[in-house]
Amino acid sequence: MEKEWDVIVLGSGLGGLSAALSFANKGKRVLVLEKSISPGGSASSFWKNGYLFESGATTLVGFEPGLPMDRLTKELGIQFPILPIDRSMVVHLCGKTIERYKDRTLWIKEAKRMFGGGLRMVLFWKLCFFLSDQLWSLSARYKWFPFQNLREVFISLKKFRPYDLIVFLFSLVSVRFVQKLFWLHKNEEWNQFLNEQLLITNQSVSNNAPFAMAAAGLTYPNLQNYIVSGGMLELSQTLIKRLRELGGEFLPKQEVSHLTKKVWENLSEHFNQERLGGRYYFPSNPKTIWEVKTKNIDHSVFCAPILVSNLPIWNLVTMTKSLPKLENKANGMEKGIWGAFTMGIAIQVGSLEHSLQKECLHHQIHLESPLPHGGGRSVFVSISHPEDKLRSKDGIRILSVSTHLENPENWKRDKDYQIRKKEIESVILSALEKNFDWFKLTNIQFYHSATPVTWQTWTGRKWGRVGGIPSVYFFNPFRMVSNRSEDPSLLLTGDTVYPGQGIPAVVLGGLNAVEQYESRKFG
Repeated sequence: MEKEWDVIVLGSGLGGLSAALSFANKGKRVLVLEKSISPGGSASSFWKNGYLFESGATTLVGFEPGLPMDRLTKELGIQFPILPIDRSMVVHLCGKTIERYKDRTLWIKEAKRMFGGGLRMVLFWKLCFFLSDQLWSLSARYKWFPFQNLREVFISLKKFRPYDLIVFLFSLVSVRFVQKLFWLHKNEEWNQFLNEQLLITNQSVSNNAPFAMAAAGLTYPNLQNYIVSGGMLELSQTLIKRLRELGGEFLPKQEVSHLTKKVWENLSEHFNQERLGGRYYFPSNPKTIWEVKTKNIDHSVFCAPILVSNLPIWNLVTMTKSLPKLENKANGMEKGIWGAFTMGIAIQVGSLEHSLQKECLHHQIHLESPLPHGGGRSVFVSISHPEDKLRSKDGIRILSVSTHLENPENWKRDKDYQIRKKEIESVILSALEKNFDWFKLTNIQFYHSATPVTWQTWTGRKWGRVGGIPSVYFFNPFRMVSNRSEDPSLLLTGDTVYPGQGIPAVVLGGLNAVEQYESRKFG
């Protein structure tokens, strides 16, 4: 395996792979290093006991024209094995079922039916849709945000539209403030609905979620939803296949242990200069290079002048002393970070298969009381698609269940560890049996569960934190973690970096990071 590359990407989450492919498409030789045996990070799949399980929820959106997944497929020549689904989500709340219609008009009608509010409810959701549309547009145009100098402000002003001011103003107020503005804050079922919807998209509740960011999360069921045939792993496998076609490489079982920025006196021409239009340009200091050390015995040292980190910022800052500003920022965002409890369930449906053909594949179940041991008040359930030949065969359906866990750092493999797991499992299984007439405990073929301890072991994430930084930290949007670190040759992406959570968002972050670098290089 070659040691010297143009770009090294740390971690194979979808943000990192998007950046890797973007660089490779521009002629760079790119190496992706991954701790695990398979790519994808938190959006992956794995075999266990003969069944193919997802690592978490399986919602996939963002393929509408101009949105990040559409941009990724068109710019980089990617075709994912995806299947559209007709129904976005069903919410089970206090014995009622709420259909999260994709059609905006139908959804507003459903919200009025369930929660009342009349014209005030209509205006609330119309504002959500407006802000969501504008936020995606703004995120694609303001590639330099958050700004680091006046030059970037002036560049971005060329992209300015008057509606951007409205988005900015609503990023300074909470969802709760807007609820009160429309006098929609008295209905407790509505408040509970909003809080649990916000947790799965913004990692925050209505009291402290900035409304502009929350609008994008609240309206994602109103985009076309897809599932990935063969599991979420196929997303990253598709990107890696294309990366290799462009001369790049992916290496699993390469847990990064240390990063060192070095000065080399005798760099090869390949590293210190490139030819463009008959003359040479210098992408960064031509005599600096990153040395990446991993824990792999056979291949443990790699070098490149450009790094892309797809690692959580709390992990990254422990690997190098070259990022003191980012370390301070990461230390200031340590509180209130969520972990997850997930389950994978293989269940025999047999003769009831016909009743599942039109079943919605995504459900949010509100619980009568929060799960024990810091668990959430709801669980999110994804059911394998009936046409998924790997995960839905022989009368078996696969369920992926996830919920929030507060204070993931408190989870240890102590003497009570298995007891705590079993208590949470029991509540979740009971909730599934109560809400799905086809779900019978006696028909379960196999199930497993994962805690923050599992996530830390599997992904390497500090304390097993997943889901990114809660949006409460970004009431001042200028505090967002930039795609650029303080070192111009180290780029950042992933769910702890602006624009944050969700597959479309991290893909946009990865693509924007590369565009920012290319603009700086020529600027």
